Amino acid sequence: MRTLSLSIFSIFSGFALAQAPSDLFDKAPPAIDDALRARVQAFYQSHVDGKFRQADNYVAEDSKDAFFVAEKPQYKSFQISKINYEENYTKATVVTACKTEMFFHGKMMPVTMPNVSHWKVQDGEWFWYYTKPSQMETPFGTMKTGPENNNPGFGFSIPQDPRAEAIKILKRVTLDRSEVSIDQDQNSKAEIHLKNGLLGPVTVTADPTGTPGLTVRPAKPEVGPNEEIAVLIEFNFEDPSINCRQCLVNPGARPPATVNLHVQPANLEFPIKINFTQHGVGK
Repeated sequence: MRTLSLSIFSIFSGFALAQAPSDLFDKAPPAIDDALRARVQAFYQSHVDGKFRQADNYVAEDSKDAFFVAEKPQYKSFQISKINYEENYTKATVVTACKTEMFFHGKMMPVTMPNVSHWKVQDGEWFWYYTKPSQMETPFGTMKTGPENNNPGFGFSIPQDPRAEAIKILKRVTLDRSEVSIDQDQNSKAEIHLKNGLLGPVTVTADPTGTPGLTVRPAKPEVGPNEEIAVLIEFNFEDPSINCRQCLVNPGARPPATVNLHVQPANLEFPIKINFTQHGVGK
């Protein structure tokens, strides 16, 4: 069983902007960077204030019609996450994390949505401009856009049904089973297998078990694309933290334990149920 939360939208922002290796060393001069950031801040602040006529002051003349018909959500807050400069620092693509609310399962819930905007220099000033999105490769697959979900407010469109898209992504990381049994009367172990079907690496961690002698750990913390690893479940019967007096008072099988595996950056959670048996019964 997988747990889906609204934090799944972070996968769209985490890889919304493709980055070439040279970008890591291609920093804009401070004066140019400061000027762009000031214009971007003012543009998005107008979306926070709900003053969209003011936002139009930062829109290029050839894009004003596109901005006029674009959906204009009122954000709670925003933060510039990343800037990529092009064409000798005369154009830029900006990823902004925008906090807003979404109606989900019958109630409004806070979400952080990515907004990818394009900027260019005209007459010595930075202006937002519209560019038609097509598709983009990310570690989670190809993100496609088109007339049916095109929104000029974004450099790429969030799918019309983000939950359906999220479920597709969830299915690309799999466990071969979610329940195991181990013998509580001796040192014993079991394992399950996790496969990463995404196009990029993920990291896997396990919560503490809260059960003396019981450990759950992935064979390694990072899983490459299309790679499979074992998740090891081990019980150390000789662990000194086990309360043997309690074992004598209550010699029956221990209650089951549930331990959660976490997969990032996809924000996935896999609960694993661990049943205890006695003398190998029920294995």
